[in-house]
Amino acid sequence: MGATAQPADTTAPSRWLLKKPNFRFQTTAMVQAWTIYSSQFERFNGQSAAYEAVDDRMNVSLRRARLVFNGEPYERLRYTVAMYYDQAGRDLLSSGIGVTNKADPAVGIWDAFLEWRVLPKSQALHVVAGWFRPQIQRESITSGWTVNSFEKAGSQTYVRKHLVGTGPGRAAGINIGGLVQKDRLGMQYSLGVFNPITAAFSATSSGVRYAPLLTARAVFSIGQPEQKQYGISYSINKFGERKGLSIDLNAARQGHTDLFTASQLLGPGLLFNWGPVTIDGEWMWMRRSGQRTLSDGQVRRFDYQFGAGHARVGYTFFMRRFALEPLAMATWFEGAHDAVGQADAKAVGESSGSEQTYDLGLNWYLNANQLKLMLHYTFRNGKSGDAGNGADVNDYFFQNGIGPIHRGNWLGLGLNAIF
Repeated sequence: MGATAQPADTTAPSRWLLKKPNFRFQTTAMVQAWTIYSSQFERFNGQSAAYEAVDDRMNVSLRRARLVFNGEPYERLRYTVAMYYDQAGRDLLSSGIGVTNKADPAVGIWDAFLEWRVLPKSQALHVVAGWFRPQIQRESITSGWTVNSFEKAGSQTYVRKHLVGTGPGRAAGINIGGLVQKDRLGMQYSLGVFNPITAAFSATSSGVRYAPLLTARAVFSIGQPEQKQYGISYSINKFGERKGLSIDLNAARQGHTDLFTASQLLGPGLLFNWGPVTIDGEWMWMRRSGQRTLSDGQVRRFDYQFGAGHARVGYTFFMRRFALEPLAMATWFEGAHDAVGQADAKAVGESSGSEQTYDLGLNWYLNANQLKLMLHYTFRNGKSGDAGNGADVNDYFFQNGIGPIHRGNWLGLGLNAIF
């Protein structure tokens, strides 16, 4: 007699971890559209050794544009993949910031990571691995859609370049973190190790000398918690739903690489929400140790120190079906102004001189951060120190693709939309 197939035993436990039966693929479209009118933008003319004004101009662009895929296929295991097509339409001679993506918009990977909540009934231990932002500096790890200034504070650019070498601030790594809340006291922590491929400004390798980037961040909260669940992205305005204070401490270190002998960061920050009042700010001290050969053949060993931070305050007026928030922000970068210090900075790939940005504006929230209109004026100023005219020593003077500039100011109308 032939063998007869036996029915599967549906009551027997599976040897495999099963996907969630209600798992669904989630897609989110995010657009931040800018219309800005630029003034006082100047471009350096190498032949005349002077800055020359360009025409004031209106520029419509997609400052940020993302397509995000995420989901939780297994219990407590989530994934996120974010594609970008930022800066489509940006004019390099307008006063906005960042690269251009004008004639033939490109698409790429912005984030790609997994999140595992290790403990079934607790927020105390999470593991995040992949391509994402090292958990340092609130402004860097807060989404551009949830800050309440027109643009994120420029201090994040100096921190990101110091940590990983690029403005987007992403790196491949692993982060362990968690959130503990008891009554009206809370603590959140993050400890990370990242592959510093871009730390030596190379797209392919960290160089002959290798040292991982180590990061640590702790947030202590009083009153209502800043977050109810651990995550690696944050928001500023809580729309009257929080009365509390968060104080964060940030630290990062990297050892000897081809570019420097050591690199450190240390700094505090705060977020204060009390009904309609929102105040946040921070200051990051950064240092790099290195060496360079002088004209007489001697080797100079040095520690280059600089800092960056911001302060921001807003007040939200809650109407029947929307909210209005007047806001002010100031951002600072302060580096070396003398010739020796600026040469040290250049030798270890850091900025020098100084820069200030001031933002005054009004936000109109139609659906919290999901749908928001913004009208702001942004003023920027910078000093190049002893480096003089034509030196692109910091972000105020630097624009990739056109050489040294004076960035100028802008009046901006923005739309944030998340679908």
